[in-house]
Amino acid sequence: MQAVYIQEGDVVAYTPGSAVVAGQVVVQAKLVGIALNPIAANEAGSLAVSGIFDVDQAAEIIPAGSAVYWDADANSVSGVAGAGAATATATGNTFMGFAQAVTAATDSSVRIQLCSTKTAAAAVATATSITGDASTLPIAGLTAAQGGAASLAGGASTGGNNNGGAVTVKGGAKNGSGADGVVNVGTATTSAIVIGAASIPTSIVGPQLRTPGASTAAAGSAAGDAQALPAGTASVYPTTAADDTKGVVLHANDKVTGRMIFIGNGVANKVVKVYPVSGGTINGANADVAFSSASGKGVIVYCLDSATNAWLAW
Repeated sequence: MQAVYIQEGDVVAYTPGSAVVAGQVVVQAKLVGIALNPIAANEAGSLAVSGIFDVDQAAEIIPAGSAVYWDADANSVSGVAGAGAATATATGNTFMGFAQAVTAATDSSVRIQLCSTKTAAAAVATATSITGDASTLPIAGLTAAQGGAASLAGGASTGGNNNGGAVTVKGGAKNGSGADGVVNVGTATTSAIVIGAASIPTSIVGPQLRTPGASTAAAGSAAGDAQALPAGTASVYPTTAADDTKGVVLHANDKVTGRMIFIGNGVANKVVKVYPVSGGTINGANADVAFSSASGKGVIVYCLDSATNAWLAW
């Protein structure tokens, strides 16, 4: 036989390295169990991995039916500080079950159905589908000294002249007068976002929205006294005070190869001058020479090469 039945899966065998008290929550990788009886160090015992339990909780509201996670070093409402607590926060914590009733932030415990063995986070290698059963379905790379990467790829074709599998990312459909879900790519902790690759056609269907940066009043008459634009905060920079002489200078933070910047001119019948990052050139002119807009027009600038501080402008 390839497998032999041992027992029902309500409890699992466990031999701790140090003593465990009755009611203690024990996490083994993605498996959360609770000791029903004391277990001495290095002695065989068992942990419950299913059932209904009242578990010390963090000071927060936990809605009925929501997923509950174990935060191993959290402070509980009435337990030992730093000894761990149940929480509705998924990030960095281990799934343990579902809340059976709503709790207040002052409640000492939350009643949960323990079922960490049934979560997709138990690292199923293959699946036909994964559907969330909580308000969020996080998929994250390994937390380690060198953070693990996360990838999503379509399936490769293995025969004939068939196509590879497509990848679709979309928000959830709205209900009634609500709005369809937003697809967010990148956060404040993202260093760069790459879409497409060299020679690969990249289509953007629909209108593009660009959030403008802070408005800048043009000043001076040369690169040294022109007003600096904001520090690489946006792709569109409105300007004011153009008078055919005053100008703005590109901020050093925008000196990134491939970056395109739209500089608006808020004065209808005046030229605004745009200077490169200090020491740079625009359209092959001498260093620190401005590119002048047409009267009442803005300027588009493009960083051709950050190493040589070379720019193009239209």
